[in-house]
Amino acid sequence: MDNPVYIALSRQSALRRQMSVVANNVANANTTAFKREVMIYQTYVQKAPFAQTMDFVIDQGTATDQHQGNLKVTHNTFDMGINGPGYFQVDDGSGTKYTRNGTFTLDERNRLVTQDGNPILDTQGNPILIPRGGADLTVSKDGVIRLGDQLIGRLGIVEFADNRILQKVRDSLFETDQVAEPAQESEVNQGMIETSNVNAIGEMTAMIEVHRAYEAVKTLLDREDKRQDTIIQRLARPVR
Repeated sequence: MDNPVYIALSRQSALRRQMSVVANNVANANTTAFKREVMIYQTYVQKAPFAQTMDFVIDQGTATDQHQGNLKVTHNTFDMGINGPGYFQVDDGSGTKYTRNGTFTLDERNRLVTQDGNPILDTQGNPILIPRGGADLTVSKDGVIRLGDQLIGRLGIVEFADNRILQKVRDSLFETDQVAEPAQESEVNQGMIETSNVNAIGEMTAMIEVHRAYEAVKTLLDREDKRQDTIIQRLARPVR
């Protein structure tokens, strides 16, 4: 008798998790270079005597949608958007991480850093020092940085064999065990940033669908509860 309840609860639990994921996507619709997350489900099929198979819903976690967001013009000197599959290299103090969030600035040591103060790395894995406060700074499509006629360095843009394996650490930082290769199919656009790849309308629609599905499961549970209550009352009725 409890099997329908277990199945419904497994679905309801997965829907609650999905609602949290969708809500997080909506909240980050305007976050620079944010990558939306999607749920991964698996069905566990179990055979029962004198009954059809039962499908339990198993929450396997989330996956990151690595599709590129749109490039938005900002005209800011230290904003840099990547067109292509590449990533900037970042030193967050615990090793090299990767990001597509190109909203950079200078710290007190004139290093090119993220908004969290983490240094951006060059092709040699070293922080990039920008002298004289960055006046007349230019960045070419291949990541070469110049200050006027002075060559400063080159952004360490890298690519991976499979971006789907990248693991989100926090915010827009990723890590992976894959070998990072110098970018071949990516270009840097100075004065631009990549927007979130979240479709706000699509996510709001998904939120409504999840809510309706949750209510449908709740209705099923209520009906099952009434059915079991009726059975118990009938079985407990004294025989005349």
